[in-house]
Formats: sequence, structure tokens, C-alpha cells
Amino acid sequence: MDKKEYRQYAIQSANGDATAFAKLYGLINRNMYYTAFYTLKTEKEAISAVTEVARETFGTISNLHSEQQFCTYMMKALCAKIKGVLKRYPDNSLDDDQPEIKELFFELPNIERMIAVMHIAGKFSCDDIASFMGMTEMGVRKKLERAVQKLGITE
Repeated sequence: MDKKEYRQYAIQSANGDATAFAKLYGLINRNMYYTAFYTLKTEKEAISAVTEVARETFGTISNLHSEQQFCTYMMKALCAKIKGVLKRYPDNSLDDDQPEIKELFFELPNIERMIAVMHIAGKFSCDDIASFMGMTEMGVRKKLERAVQKLGITE
């Protein structure tokens, strides 16, 4: 999406155009869902978190001047929503029927899991993740290194 097209959709969205917001939301919704699902561990909680963020941010993006700013804004909102949900649940509770890869992810502490998912599945840089989560880039790198080591992944 070019800058002019993005700007048009952002303005239309700010004026209540759901179709324009849907076009912008389509840029980030997959990464948002994966981040929420692998962090919150259930499809129901993931869909709920992503949907709430979309509902809460609809019409509030008129001052975001680029696709990157929109993605950062949405991921920051999602991270805040996920952190709120995680406070309500004990760490690392597993469903009995989860495939092995999910179990590996779900054994990670909450924040490490969220960082690993955003980096591995979402392809976000450590700098971007630090921005989303209000952390330092070095803090993100350390947590990512621990997660990758625990998962036995070589990048």
C-alpha cells in the first residue's frame, strides 16, 4: 500500500468508514492473531483480544501517517490487552490436547512467549517488539535468546 492510499484509508477510517479500517487492519491482523494465540494459549482468548483491540482503535488512527505507525500502534494496543488478560490467568496453564509445538511455546514464561511469537511468526525486529512492549531492545534480545534456547530453535 503506498503512502497516499494509506492516508486515504486512515482519514476515511477516522470518519467512521469500517471498510477503510478493514483494509488497514488487513495489513496486521494475521500477526496480531498469532501473537495473541501463542501468548494467551486459546483461540477464544486470542480472538477476543484481537477483536477488542480492533474495536477500540477503530476511528482513532487519523494522526498515524504511515503504514508502519499503524502497525506499531495496533501491536502496542494488542500487547497492552494481552498483558491485562495474562494478569487474570496463572502462568503456563496448558490445555491437554495441544500439539507439541504449542506445548513448547506454552511452557515459556508469558513475556518470553509473546516476544518469541512476534519475532518468529510475525517477523518483527527486536527494536519493533521493544517499541510495542515498552521495553529496551536489549531486554527484548535477552528474553528472545532465552526463549529460542529453551525451544531449541536455531535462527
